[in-house]
Amino acid sequence: MRVLFVHHSFPGPFRHLATRLGAMPDTTVLFLSEYRRSEVRLPGVRHLTVRGLRKMEPHPDVDEAERDFLLMLRRGSQTANALLRLRRDGFVPDIIYASAGLGNSFYIRDIFPESFLAVHADWFHTKGSNYTFFSRGNPRSPVEFAPARMRNLYQLNALADCDLAVTSTEWQKAQYPSAVAKMLHVLYEGVDTQFFSPQPGARFVVDGCDLSRVSELVTFSGRSSDPAKGFPQFYRCLPRLLAARPNCHVLIMIDQPESRHRNDDTMVHETLSVQTQTAVDHSRVHIVGFRPYAEYRQLLRASTVHVYLTAPFALSSGLFEAMSCGCLLVGSDTPPVREVTRHGINGFLCDFWDTGMLADTITTLLARTQNMQPIRQAARQTILDRYDLSNLVPRHLELLLDAHAQWKKVPHMPV
Repeated sequence: MRVLFVHHSFPGPFRHLATRLGAMPDTTVLFLSEYRRSEVRLPGVRHLTVRGLRKMEPHPDVDEAERDFLLMLRRGSQTANALLRLRRDGFVPDIIYASAGLGNSFYIRDIFPESFLAVHADWFHTKGSNYTFFSRGNPRSPVEFAPARMRNLYQLNALADCDLAVTSTEWQKAQYPSAVAKMLHVLYEGVDTQFFSPQPGARFVVDGCDLSRVSELVTFSGRSSDPAKGFPQFYRCLPRLLAARPNCHVLIMIDQPESRHRNDDTMVHETLSVQTQTAVDHSRVHIVGFRPYAEYRQLLRASTVHVYLTAPFALSSGLFEAMSCGCLLVGSDTPPVREVTRHGINGFLCDFWDTGMLADTITTLLARTQNMQPIRQAARQTILDRYDLSNLVPRHLELLLDAHAQWKKVPHMPV
């Protein structure tokens, strides 16, 4: 059997499924993407790179919607060229599993009409709570939705032409039109709960950042450049938190300029202070760039309180990994987080916008950490029960192979 994965970045949501398929006998697995995490290697999976797209700069004669459409069209064309080269080289997949978004899958059916096509439905843009979240519920100009409508066109094209469609959470499924939502299977990628596991007494010691003597450690990880992940809100709560807990330190793992010396975070603090209009105590707020999984896990294991914020959007893996490590979690009180985290049961929820409430909640939890072990245990148990990859990957594989087997029983258009 030949399997081809197509996604904007490697390994995307297909990491564990591709690895499982790559371990199967008599199975060839290729993964086509524009970008990849250089440190990630998947046994049995061959990675191929599509030539990256140059960023389209704003132009007075081209509005944002048109620019996004052209960008996705070019991405689809470049991916198509790579698929045509595979076909010329004799590689015709039995199964293709592609992302519905960003245009990569646009021409797949034309190039490989004889292949079974599964699609991962990432996010469908609506005018609901996610759209008006940053306008605080106030209406937005109709023209502002134009780029999102263009992105939806690519998804609808993929979903209308696929043989199987999967999405990660019930919240994501609920964003799609009802006719499309009916065809979506909900299966999260899964968490490696053996790797992301608690380690009582763990301390964070990474090159240039030794927090082994810190008694209270508040942690945060995410992209500072993505407003949906709430980094500005978290950074603004720090002065109040640090004033209330004089022994507390904060560890932030975010995307940073590659050129910055990793031991000197002064420049980053100054930049963030300007962006958020917040000045913090540099000696107690430590910023490191994204690190390999083992060091990221060390952050989670050493955490006294971990903060995860998101606007009403697709959940990132950070929520699941933190809970799997038994973190004492403070999350944003938004619909996607509420699907996983129940206030006072397996974590605590705060208003995304209320930085005072966030600081006070963290402060209260730091004062009561000795009583929080049941919450930590419940957080991990939630992941073990509902999101453990040892359960989800076999289910995902069974769904894929069964759907493929049923599809093969029906005659299809000859090539």
